[in-house]
Amino acid sequence: MNHSVLSTIIFLLGAAAGFSAAWIFSYRAEPPLAEQQPLLESVMRYANTEIAAENDACEGSPVTTVGAVIASLLAMNNTTSRNRLTYGCYNEVCTLSVSSCKPWQDQECSTRFLKFERDNQQQILPASFSCLDMP
Repeated sequence: MNHSVLSTIIFLLGAAAGFSAAWIFSYRAEPPLAEQQPLLESVMRYANTEIAAENDACEGSPVTTVGAVIASLLAMNNTTSRNRLTYGCYNEVCTLSVSSCKPWQDQECSTRFLKFERDNQQQILPASFSCLDMP
């Protein structure tokens, strides 16, 4: 009997320590990359840029400008206490996105993207802005 009680206590302590470490790690601040602030500043210069109808695949209330998409991303991000806003570039394609997916979910979650392209001189191509919702 003592062996099973001791095993149960050790298991519960291990589970509590693992849960606590995962919870603390999820709130850890990431150090800012040097390119992140300039990227956001350059995108905000295009806040009044219209998104072409063929590039608008976002559901819900109409988001016809870059600023409206950014506002919707910030509003979606504000629904929980955790920061779910991610952004960055790979090659010449950049995205800003917010995901509603929890780590344990594989269904019934979504992500909204603001996607745009840059030229070889890292200048944003205004006609490339698109809004996309992924189920």
